[in-house]
Amino acid sequence: MQRHIKSVALFGVLIALVSVLVAPAAAQDMPANTITVFGSAETAGTPDQATLELGVDTFTTSVSEAFETSNETVRKIVAEIVALGVAEEDIQTANLSVYSTTRYTPESGDQQGYQVSNTVRVLVRNVDLVDDIINTGIENGATSLYGLYFSVSDPAPLETIAREGAVAQARARAEALAGLLGVRVGEVVAIREDFGGSVPILYADVERAQGGGGGAFVAPGQTSVTVNVTLTFALVR
Repeated sequence: MQRHIKSVALFGVLIALVSVLVAPAAAQDMPANTITVFGSAETAGTPDQATLELGVDTFTTSVSEAFETSNETVRKIVAEIVALGVAEEDIQTANLSVYSTTRYTPESGDQQGYQVSNTVRVLVRNVDLVDDIINTGIENGATSLYGLYFSVSDPAPLETIAREGAVAQARARAEALAGLLGVRVGEVVAIREDFGGSVPILYADVERAQGGGGGAFVAPGQTSVTVNVTLTFALVR
């Protein structure tokens, strides 16, 4: 019994000794006399390119006929878009799918057949062509329009401006907080940067455009770039 008590006591001494040795090492890993702040800035520019997807949905009772009809329509749409000045390498298949389904019509009731969906993604490097490309797609058989959004081909200049603003905001916050504590801001000891993006212009309603009797109208507006930074400053007395 006495030997057991001595063992427990010795174990407790070892734990205490390890705690004393580890604590200073852990304290050295933690930054002392620092302040961490967040800064964010946004800048906007005129977009010079756009991306959109035009789709063709075909339903027939024969899968081969559905593919043939869909492919013919998509080829025609692509050819007309290329004729407008879009490079062939800027047109890419975004989705191609086929599945068995049943459709109901008042004339024939339930009808078993196949649905083929074929979608192409178009990178438009001249935003002045967006209206014409949408209208051309609709006029030549497109049944859906997805993911229309505008962007800047080279966002680096906008990112530079936003980055400068974000860092300035973070430094101003750090100096204000340091002033409240009676200390000064020293050098930056750590920095992290995150990028935001532009908000896309979402789906256009093809059926509404067709029913309205007029062509598509889109407004490029402005594209914004957001830069977020987290800075850690040393504090100086």
